[in-house]
Amino acid sequence: MTKWDKVLIVCLMAVSTLLIFPILQGQPKASQAVVSVGSEEKLRLDLNQDGTYAVNGRLGPVNIEVQDGSVRVTQENSPHHYCSRQGWVNSTAVPIVCLPNETVIRIQGEPGAEDTVIQ
Repeated sequence: MTKWDKVLIVCLMAVSTLLIFPILQGQPKASQAVVSVGSEEKLRLDLNQDGTYAVNGRLGPVNIEVQDGSVRVTQENSPHHYCSRQGWVNSTAVPIVCLPNETVIRIQGEPGAEDTVIQ
């Protein structure tokens, strides 16, 4: 590997790093979380208001906590507890799915802020 190869690699890494910032800043700001059990919407949570909530899933109660614009499942009845292990979520691209309880928490952005536009 020559000196110019190393310079080229460093330059490409710098350009890549600088290009990621506009992409990250373009994400819609999350404003609410929608909790569904099966296909039925059970609860809408304002992510700007901290609190704890409970929803009855198929296997029992699912405890949900909202804090600082993020949401997480604190406790639920399932064999492996994957959704409570997932931790805090604040991105519209990442849902929390409690499959045995058939409970899904989707984060929605501000009204009018779409992730993609299909023409």
